[in-house]
Amino acid sequence: MSTVSTDTAPVLSERLQSLRSCSVDELNQLVSTLRLLERLPVAFLDGLSEEDKILCYRVALMCYCVTNSMQIPREMQLRVVLADQHKKDALVSAGTGSGKTLPIVLNTLLDTPEKKLVTLVISPLKRLQVTQENDFNTRYGIPTVVINEDTPREDAWWTVCRRTPGTARVLIVTVEQLFKSREGHLPRLALLLLRRD
Repeated sequence: MSTVSTDTAPVLSERLQSLRSCSVDELNQLVSTLRLLERLPVAFLDGLSEEDKILCYRVALMCYCVTNSMQIPREMQLRVVLADQHKKDALVSAGTGSGKTLPIVLNTLLDTPEKKLVTLVISPLKRLQVTQENDFNTRYGIPTVVINEDTPREDAWWTVCRRTPGTARVLIVTVEQLFKSREGHLPRLALLLLRRD
């Protein structure tokens, strides 16, 4: 498994920004030079509009970059990314280890960090949350935190998470963090999401 060290993070972030903004000709050249078409689902890509094909090339290159040339998205993953980018719902029903998390990663990588967007992932199991958090932070270099019943309740933790730019781009939460408890109280995360300031 590849990891993103703090020494390579600035270089990686520059490469990702370059991939977000490079021209169609530059993307095509990179895909050709790196021989990614040998690893991409070409039949699927050939059926796409030129705009969607370029988007798939862009995310494939980002994936290739953050995983040190190890990983390229498969058709299912590209379909989910396209659905999200077109603001459509997507439902993926697949087994453990089939790659359902990668589309979340790819869509997060497409977001320009300056926009300070946060991705909310609802994950039902603490063990799965820990694995996902580790993958997002170390494998893909995306600042991520887990929020569940074990999350500190101290104001200091929540203040830092809320006010420090870049603290987390992904929040992995249990569903209970979004609804009232049996006692009728909203969890801290739900209260933050309801605030409009």
